[in-house]
Amino acid sequence: MKNVMVHLSRDLISKYGIRNFPIRKGDLVRVVRGDAEKDEKLNIVGKEGKVIKIITGKGKIVIENINIAKADGKMKPRKIDPSALMLTKLILEDKKRKERLTKLASFRNKVVEDEPEPEEPAKEEEKKEEPELEAPSKEEGEGEKEEVEKDE
Repeated sequence: MKNVMVHLSRDLISKYGIRNFPIRKGDLVRVVRGDAEKDEKLNIVGKEGKVIKIITGKGKIVIENINIAKADGKMKPRKIDPSALMLTKLILEDKKRKERLTKLASFRNKVVEDEPEPEEPAKEEEKKEEPELEAPSKEEGEGEKEEVEKDE
């Protein structure tokens, strides 16, 4: 089985010190190249998406929400060459993948830091609760405005 390598974004290059890395399902990529004549209607250059499938035999990658129209009008996923893509976010849930990245980064005197991902969903839940608390206060404020208008 052949690894499909994809170029990293400038942020990731500066962070890890490497230029390309094998792509996996779930990684976030951005399309950086494309045929302008074919893509005039679709305009996929610059779009970001999650990797759905990697076809290792052909060396192609399928990205979420990037489709091409068939002759009968149906849409099917577009297979994109890895040279037209750039990795913007790596999924480091796999221990072997993270070890490989830390090993490659250590050769360039870079340190791979753990990102606190489990904390972020908890913050989002708190944010969801706050608007619910604000809604009653807005109703109270509206009632005060009505009272002021009556006084005038």
